[in-house]
Amino acid sequence: MQRTFSRRTFVTGLGMLSIPLIALAQNQNRDNRADDAKNREEKKEEAEEKAKENEEKRDEAKDEAKDKAEDAVDDRDEVVDGPGTDRSQDRREDRRRDAVK
Repeated sequence: MQRTFSRRTFVTGLGMLSIPLIALAQNQNRDNRADDAKNREEKKEEAEEKAKENEEKRDEAKDEAKDKAEDAVDDRDEVVDGPGTDRSQDRREDRRRDAVK
């Protein structure tokens, strides 16, 4: 009887041990792929939610800008003497008279 392993026995033993390890690794890869798919879906949902929030913020900013523009137009109409009106012409003449005195 030989006390040492033959090459054939050694290779056969390695093959028998490696088969369960390969199967285990493949199962983990399948699980990881399933987890990756779930993570991708979650990330897509989060991205969509952020996009909706950003769109709402942009709409609010546009509305505020419109309101400010309308307020500015209203304020311009309420000016004491808008440029080009008869009263502004009168006031200008009054200032010139005061400057001459």
